[in-house]
Amino acid sequence: MTERVSKNIFWLTFSRAIALALLFLAYTQLFRYLGPFGSGQYQFVLSYVLIFSTIVDFGVQQFITKKMAEDPENTKKYFQNFLVFEALLSILLYVVLISIAFFRQFDPLIIKAISITGLGMMANAMTYPFLAVMTAKQDLKKVALINFINSCVNISIIFLAIALQKYIVFLASIQLTFGLIDLALYRVFIRKHIPVPEVFKALGRFEFSIIKNILKSAWPFALLVGFSAIYNRIDVIIISRMLDYTQTGLYTAAYKFFDILNFFPASVSHVLFPVLAALMAKQLISDVKLTLEKYLKLMIAIALPVAVGGTLLSKQLILLIAGPEFLPAAPVLAILIWSVAILFIYIPMNSLIISQLTKFAVMITAVNVAVNIAGNIILLPIIGIKAAAIMTVVSESLQGLFYFYFVWKNITHFKFLSILWKPVLAAAVMGLALWKLSGLNVLVLIAIGAFIYAVMLTITRFISKGELGLVLNFFKPDPPISHT
Repeated sequence: MTERVSKNIFWLTFSRAIALALLFLAYTQLFRYLGPFGSGQYQFVLSYVLIFSTIVDFGVQQFITKKMAEDPENTKKYFQNFLVFEALLSILLYVVLISIAFFRQFDPLIIKAISITGLGMMANAMTYPFLAVMTAKQDLKKVALINFINSCVNISIIFLAIALQKYIVFLASIQLTFGLIDLALYRVFIRKHIPVPEVFKALGRFEFSIIKNILKSAWPFALLVGFSAIYNRIDVIIISRMLDYTQTGLYTAAYKFFDILNFFPASVSHVLFPVLAALMAKQLISDVKLTLEKYLKLMIAIALPVAVGGTLLSKQLILLIAGPEFLPAAPVLAILIWSVAILFIYIPMNSLIISQLTKFAVMITAVNVAVNIAGNIILLPIIGIKAAAIMTVVSESLQGLFYFYFVWKNITHFKFLSILWKPVLAAAVMGLALWKLSGLNVLVLIAIGAFIYAVMLTITRFISKGELGLVLNFFKPDPPISHT
């Protein structure tokens, strides 16, 4: 089980890492092309629509994934009903997001971009039932391939927009393009698990009672998804409304590192969620503890050098991704990078909390949304966009502390401090070296820092032989799946 989980995380991460390296290159050019003001407009459009995009499954995707993992015999029934639900809800949300844009009298250019991006939201919503099946069946190499294709589409349209001197309305087509491509690919891939999915017959077989029962059971997931959507993007909306698009553009240049690095904890959570749900359903608490500790160790090892390095190299990193016009964003990045590290560390707990203690997760996230919004409204006029970075770190810290506490109290006691000290020591040595060598090229510094950190982990014997063997097993082919 652990080996298969690790392989799924590896392939999702590997595909995303390659794609994001290319996407990083694309954004280095896009930020320079749009400038702070244009970047602010574009990121406002994406953040506005993304709030609705995250809400569009109303929390049902995670719940359906959990049910499919626990009750595989009814996978097709869950899939078909979820598909119809997504179609109806995405249409409703599209009408709402357009209506709000008109009612709030957004700039006509912004409304056009929102309209096109919203169509992409609808297309992507239709992929969620397919993704739920693939996740429940742990067939994530194909999901990794689709993620890679999405990034390639994103990159291609960005460079095409720059080459043709197009603006944000053209860029808004990215979501719609890869949404349609994803639908076509998922229809092929899903046949391994549902040989006759009968997509077009799903409407005729729609059972409102099933959706009603799902929503009744899934309402905590719904609230959790809704609060998470607001929490993740509300800062961009508030900055755009309280300050201006230029300040939004500066903030999003720093936040782009959060977006780029977020792929890894997202991959870990995506894979661990059904696995931990299945283990808890069988009451295999000792296996849950071992799984948590293994991936907590992995995430700590990655989080600390990212935070230390990002803080010390914030100016060089902003110059690298966005250019000198965005240099005022460097102090924001130096703060914001710690929220990434905190997210990395608590993400294994997140996968368990949303599976088993969903109501606690809703409560925590709701408090975080309130704290984040209040903090931004109070601090933005005083200290500018650094306020949004500070509130993100505060919110992630609260989330992590509560998640650790609830898992420790209600599910299992797990190691943490005994895991933490070796990466802390390694990151401190790495940070000292980066500070002393700060005049070198940023890419050289990153390479030196990674080398020193790896050497320190080796010296302190942080990684065991068994864990090294697990890494080597990533590259071995999976055994054939028995259909008996």
